Parts: sequence; C-alpha cells; structure tokens
Amino acid sequence: MAEIKSTLDLIMERTKNLTLTEEEKKAISTKEVKSRVRGCFQRYSDGSLTIRDLKEYMEKELATFPEAAPLLREECLAHMEPEGDNRKIFQMMDEILGIDSAPFKHLVDDFHNEMLRHRTEAARDTLDVFHAQGISGTSVTPNLNLSPAWKACLDKARGQFRSKLYLVR
Repeated sequence: MAEIKSTLDLIMERTKNLTLTEEEKKAISTKEVKSRVRGCFQRYSDGSLTIRDLKEYMEKELATFPEAAPLLREECLAHMEPEGDNRKIFQMMDEILGIDSAPFKHLVDDFHNEMLRHRTEAARDTLDVFHAQGISGTSVTPNLNLSPAWKACLDKARGQFRSKLYLVR
C-alpha cells in the first residue's frame, strides 16, 4: 500500500534542490529590515516607543545592517506632512540619524507662509465675487474648503512640497 505523505513532506521533497542566490538573500534581508524599521517608526509615532528605545533599537540594527539608516530617513520623509505635526520626525532626524532638521523645518514654514498668502488671496477674490453679486456684510466669510480652485491650489502646493522635500539633503 502506498504511503500517505503530508503536505509539508510534499513541499520539502519538491524544494530540496532549490537554493537562493546572493541577490535574493540580500533582497529578502532588506525587505525584513525595512519592515522592522517601518514598524519601529510607527510604534514611535504612536507613542508606544520612546526616543531612547528607538535609538537603542536603531543602534543594534545599524550594527548588523548599515542600510537601516537610509531606510529610516525614507520613512521620515514619506511621513512628513506640511500641515501636520512633524516634531517626532524632526526629533528622529536630529537624535537618531544625525540629520539637521532645520532645512526641513524651513520647508514646512515656507509651505505655511505660502498657504497663508494663497488663502488670503482666495478669500479676497471670493469676497469680491460676493460683493459683485450684491452680497456683503461683516458676517460674510468665504468657505474655501468648498472651492474647487482652492482644493486644486492646495493639492499643487502639497505636490511642490513633496518634490522639494526630497531635494533637501
């Protein structure tokens, strides 16, 4: 009578002659480190890790995988939001990566100043349209969030911020 083999036995039998190339091993290793760095970044962002814990983890990770620092930098840049709170990201850049965060802070400040200027202009233009239609008064305030032109302007400014972000060294 034939022997009944388990699924694991069948898989092991079929894959016993397969080996990974060095490039495949490196790609798997990079993917694993990227996943661990992303997880630690997220845990720090959520507040479940302190900066000291993250620093200790990154020191261990850098000892075995030096490419972990550029991976953390990419995570920082990917999660930097011009309208959000970036203090934790700036702290990571300063204390763990040794990157001066001042240029990135200036970029965020420039974004805020530009948006303030555009918001003022858009509000003034909307009020002029209202006034031309005979709508005026002290309680008339434009709601820019409903304006497609304002949304387009905001999306364009966010895109420019992203492109400038990766140019900062």
